[in-house]
Amino acid sequence: VVQDAISYAVRNGAFVAVAAGNDFERGNVLERIAEFAPQIQGMMAVGAIGRDRQRAYYSNIASYIEIVAPGGNQRTGGVTGGVIQQTYNFGFTDTYDSRDYRPPRFDVFAYHYLQGTSMATPHVAGLAALLYQQGITNPAAIEAAIERFATDLGAPGKDTEFGHGLINPRATLRGLGLAR
Repeated sequence: VVQDAISYAVRNGAFVAVAAGNDFERGNVLERIAEFAPQIQGMMAVGAIGRDRQRAYYSNIASYIEIVAPGGNQRTGGVTGGVIQQTYNFGFTDTYDSRDYRPPRFDVFAYHYLQGTSMATPHVAGLAALLYQQGITNPAAIEAAIERFATDLGAPGKDTEFGHGLINPRATLRGLGLAR
């Protein structure tokens, strides 16, 4: 059902980026939604790397991983090895009361260093948005451009750790003649 829904969205012009999973050290568990990304042109499963351009220790390894992006790695970079994000402060305190997090109350926002393939995936979505803004509206064409201009990491070509490599927005935009 989920695969059909994503296929429908892509057929109707939506590019879909999904997190590839953070379970490498827990048996590299298959990420059910990400697993069918290679079957849908216009959907990408995203793995994570740290600042050192190495696969983050938690990021899954699988044939469905198509691309990687910065997801943080606090194991090699300490707390600041994560990706800084402004978010609600819930989950980082001892108490949580949903009444505290309703508008117009915005003093509960805080910056936190987080890590995960869910931190990497918005980088790919952002690049896709830049391509949409430049007139590339076919999700399959967006995926092809991201893959074509990625910086290859690991074994040459597509591999199970890095997919096609690290997203490279500058090379993608310039390679398509969209930026100078």
